[in-house]
Amino acid sequence: MSTTHTTGSIAQAVKGRLVGRGDLPITDLAAMDQAGGQALTFIRDRKFAAQWAGSKAAAALATDGLEIQGHDESKRALIYVDDADLAMVKVLGLFDRGPERPPVGIHPTSIVDPRAEVAPTARVGPLCIIGPGARIGEHATLMGRVTIGAGTSIGAGSVLHPGVVVYDRCTIGMQTVLHSNVSIGADGFGYRPDPQGPGLIKIPHIGTVQVGNGVEIGAGACVDRGKFGATVVGDGAKIDNLVQVGHNCRIGRCAIVCGMTGIAGSVTIGDGAIIGGASGVTDNINIGPGARIGAKSAVMSNVPAGETWTGLPATPHREQMRAWSATKQLSGMLLVLKRLVRVAREHGWEIDGPEARRSSAD
Repeated sequence: MSTTHTTGSIAQAVKGRLVGRGDLPITDLAAMDQAGGQALTFIRDRKFAAQWAGSKAAAALATDGLEIQGHDESKRALIYVDDADLAMVKVLGLFDRGPERPPVGIHPTSIVDPRAEVAPTARVGPLCIIGPGARIGEHATLMGRVTIGAGTSIGAGSVLHPGVVVYDRCTIGMQTVLHSNVSIGADGFGYRPDPQGPGLIKIPHIGTVQVGNGVEIGAGACVDRGKFGATVVGDGAKIDNLVQVGHNCRIGRCAIVCGMTGIAGSVTIGDGAIIGGASGVTDNINIGPGARIGAKSAVMSNVPAGETWTGLPATPHREQMRAWSATKQLSGMLLVLKRLVRVAREHGWEIDGPEARRSSAD
């Protein structure tokens, strides 16, 4: 990182309490075991506090109340804050320069239909294609190799990274970020058996996709258009890399969908819900506001608001933990059962599957 701050300026930015030198230059942010002599690290708990004396870092953000041994105020600095993790988010923002954006205007290698509207402050990088009737808002950025379909709207301040494709008649809100190779508005996956014989009939999808303001969608994710009506991603929602969102889904405000999750058609995910990575949600399911789905879960029934579900199939987490605990005991229980069967046979019982009866010899 080339951006330089001092321990004093960082303490002021995070409203922290500085213990030690305020004039140390900070050019890097790093984990405790990887930090060099001009790096800032963080101390969130006693485990990290115990490592401070042996660290090479110049300074650390530290959660108030921690006892940190081996701190030399004449050589290094500690910046005490209410929450070291949250303060580090602020510091990351200070050092973040963002991606290198193309200049304002339209790159000569891009193709813009004469019926499209591109705001004078927008940035359209190389090899972009903007279809008829499309609208690119003020200060929006198309980094390069971005395709915008006919009648599609890109909101002010949004950033579309290389390889993004937004099909016809879709809407992307303001200050939204679509990372590399995101696909918005492809047909939903819908087929029916052909009554005339072997084969499949494709179901047309004539709807759209509406992505709200302040949304971020990770690299390689796909959001399919509605069969009719719209697939909706609410304001502030965050969708991780390689997520599939099926047709006519409705993802609520500030919901989080983690990587490699597959969401089938017509699923509703409530405001603030969290879906763990590599999960699957079957079609027409309702996941209530504030619900949490554990990683690698298979959601096959509705999840009430605020509840935490895990497993395959997903059930309330406490129920799932009891089931997992019982499963761990099965091998021991089978050994006990085998001993009981042997003893029963020695005492004249005949055991045939679930049936047990006294031997006729008795």
